[in-house]
Amino acid sequence: MKSDMKLLPIIIMLVAGGITAISTFLLGYESKTALWILVAVLVIFYILGLIFRKILLKFEAEIAEKEAKLSEEEGKVVEKQNGNENEELQQTGMEEDAR
Repeated sequence: MKSDMKLLPIIIMLVAGGITAISTFLLGYESKTALWILVAVLVIFYILGLIFRKILLKFEAEIAEKEAKLSEEEGKVVEKQNGNENEELQQTGMEEDAR
């Protein structure tokens, strides 16, 4: 999933740049003005994409951490259950020996 996230800022920047280029052309801006607007939009949306990617990666790490804790707790429960079964088997074995 992290490799998908690597391209996220670039995709966001290019979509915003495309929309900006089309709208400045349709609105009849001069070329120089349109290019300055486009450069500003590209820089701003690239930075926003980086921030968005960082937030998504943070959420992904938190989810992975919670899943690891849950699986660890489930492992302890299984071990405890197996431990109880072993104790019961040992106790029944002792009772049979006593007979």
